[in-house]
Amino acid sequence: MRDVFAREVYNNLPRLLSLIDTDDTSESYGLGDRYYWAWGLTDFGNATFQGMAHGLSLLWIGNKWPYETDPQLFLDRIDALFIGTKKLTRLDGSLEEAFPNEGSYCVTALVAFDLLRTYSLLREEINDELAQSWLATIRPLIKYLKNADEHHALISNHLATASAALFCWHELISDVQAFAKAEILLARVLQNQSDEGWFVEYGGADPGYESLCLHYLTDIYRSNPDERLRRAIENSMSFLSYCMHPDGSFSGNYGNRYTRFIYPSSFYKFRGEISYAEKFLAPISESISNNAVVSLSCIDEPNFIPLFNSYCMALTSYDKFSEIIPENAEKLPCNSELNFTKIFPSAGLLFDKGDRHYTVVALKRGGAFYHFVDGYLKNKCLGLIIKKNTKEIYCNHHSSSINFDKQNNTITIESDFRKQKKRLPKPWQFFILRLACMTMFRIRLVREIIKSFLVWLLISQRESGVGSNTRIIKLGENLSVKDNLSIPKKFIQIQPKQAVVPIHMASKGYWQIQDEN
Repeated sequence: MRDVFAREVYNNLPRLLSLIDTDDTSESYGLGDRYYWAWGLTDFGNATFQGMAHGLSLLWIGNKWPYETDPQLFLDRIDALFIGTKKLTRLDGSLEEAFPNEGSYCVTALVAFDLLRTYSLLREEINDELAQSWLATIRPLIKYLKNADEHHALISNHLATASAALFCWHELISDVQAFAKAEILLARVLQNQSDEGWFVEYGGADPGYESLCLHYLTDIYRSNPDERLRRAIENSMSFLSYCMHPDGSFSGNYGNRYTRFIYPSSFYKFRGEISYAEKFLAPISESISNNAVVSLSCIDEPNFIPLFNSYCMALTSYDKFSEIIPENAEKLPCNSELNFTKIFPSAGLLFDKGDRHYTVVALKRGGAFYHFVDGYLKNKCLGLIIKKNTKEIYCNHHSSSINFDKQNNTITIESDFRKQKKRLPKPWQFFILRLACMTMFRIRLVREIIKSFLVWLLISQRESGVGSNTRIIKLGENLSVKDNLSIPKKFIQIQPKQAVVPIHMASKGYWQIQDEN
């Protein structure tokens, strides 16, 4: 299994190292966003790339570094990333990934966390002067995390990232304010955790980002063991266990953010402690090896660094455990000997397992489904589409009524069609955005109000529906689906060739091998 992560990490390491500007005579020395410092096609630097220092340091300290690199050269490269971070830090201590003066709470937290863990890993390798310089780079980021907050949506993985960063800082500096804010953010994540086990992502459950949330919650638990947090992590893994499919895929169009990736680190960190974590180990490795999930090699650069760090963490965790998983190890629900029908009402998900089949139904998505037989995807329907013209396309991912007839093993779902929120940016919109970046966005309150508006416009807005569909699904190995479609005149139904994603979401659409079938 180690070979899977080693292959992914080492194959992508040259690409990662190529991102850094190592020219110490350059104004952009230490920056990791090539689109900014090399191509010059944007007017700000995405700070997320600076967090690669964490993964690089894990490889170095864990004796997994594949090159014969001079130690001083390696430390100079890490120091360059700290220097680059300082250049990107705004006066209020914030960083950005989307636009100038964004004040991104998430990215500020992500970089602070990764640099703090880098500091801890390499502290014995550097002198006191350099150590103080690194802490001085991180300090403004922590100040921002203490003073600001994220209110445009409840995004659990963002809050977990900030909490982890603040706990790390307190661990090093004994900052009681940082500790208090970390506790507040963690409490918000845990208090909003569903009774079904999942953490909230824009109002719903998203397995992909849930695994990222666990990445940070696991770090918090390792530094601050707490039984409530452990139970929360265990409940989350229990929920996620249903989202691994017989063909090796994970999640899909039924997640609230439509993601199909999985961050492996938490499952390997909790190996031997949480039974659900143990169940994931062999399937994750096999899925990555077979390209059955979105792997590090498939991810684009804006999401590359957090997944790289998670893979490095999984790779360097192996030395603590035997690589052999016992043959009698517990299996994930999709591969278990038990037959069941499991419903998560709040998440809007139904999982049906038989002797030969495994079916996932998105109850809140008009009955979109995946149906696996003998370990392979036999049938799927990821949304019905109607259109009025080329610009007005509507999807039925909005259920109005759900009824499960347990006796007859059927589901009846009423849904309507709502206009897709996908749109491409126009030059005039960028012009207005940049004017706002140079003026209004310097005021935090105004900036946060506009962020909330954009989330509502692109993700959470609920427009009135047109037409309707009644879907009746008969569960079982020979799954049957019957639709009764009613649409207005001038509308026609179209058959999408691939998965339907009706909202704006940057992390959608990454390739995996099932897309070739």
